[in-house]
Amino acid sequence: MSQTTQPFHARESSTARLTAVVEDETETAIPGASLDTLTLHLYDQTSELASPGTTDAVINGRYKQNILNANGCTVDSSGGLAMVFTPADNQIVNTGKSTERHVALFEYTYAAGLKAGKEEVLIDVVNYSRTT
Repeated sequence: MSQTTQPFHARESSTARLTAVVEDETETAIPGASLDTLTLHLYDQTSELASPGTTDAVINGRYKQNILNANGCTVDSSGGLAMVFTPADNQIVNTGKSTERHVALFEYTYAAGLKAGKEEVLIDVVNYSRTT
């Protein structure tokens, strides 16, 4: 998957739209109809580092959630992915920071499940209650 900038920036408790292109191992776009699965694991990086492998860091219940043309995500015929993160996705978990890092892990399969890809998108969420 490719996108123009990392990290992606989002405002606390606001809607944000991420765009990218789903790609295979040769960096060729994969049309949405050719994907078998597409899931999202959204978590707070600090909480994950403190308790690795637990679900404590999961944000808004998005633990390996199906997002293949569902749950705020679409993938078009050119592999163009548009993911809309809701205000609940961009909540501040650790209130003492002015910015916190969330991670969106996209995992997908294609070619009848014989091939797979993963991409982490880093999301810096600005804590407006700390900046005013």
